[in-house]
Amino acid sequence: MATTPDPDRDVPVKRLQLDATGKLVESPKAALFLRGPIPLNWLGSAASLPGKTLNVGIALWWLHGMAKGKPFKLTQKALQTLNVERDAASAALVRLEQGGLIRVVRKPGQRPMVSVVDGGAIGKRIAAAY
Repeated sequence: MATTPDPDRDVPVKRLQLDATGKLVESPKAALFLRGPIPLNWLGSAASLPGKTLNVGIALWWLHGMAKGKPFKLTQKALQTLNVERDAASAALVRLEQGGLIRVVRKPGQRPMVSVVDGGAIGKRIAAAY
């Protein structure tokens, strides 16, 4: 199946904003960032799990920050940004869930709905271990 080229996709697009003098200038693209605070004990617990679990954990905190604490779906963009394949992500979600770091609701044919568990309870479990 051949696709026809889209001439609109060939047009360069620039973000513009007004500077202090009222002149249009090119706007820098916003850099991605993690919204905190992120409990260090949560990250430490995720880091102790095998594979790409910490990478998936960071992706989850990124999405958690954008969702403002509400349950969210794990996106392919988040996984690609942190260099995680789909199978590794599925395994990491199971590990994080078994570790009590997240709650996951799975429905057939849909991406899992994730909630990050509050770091306070995790910190108490880690402190009790010492």
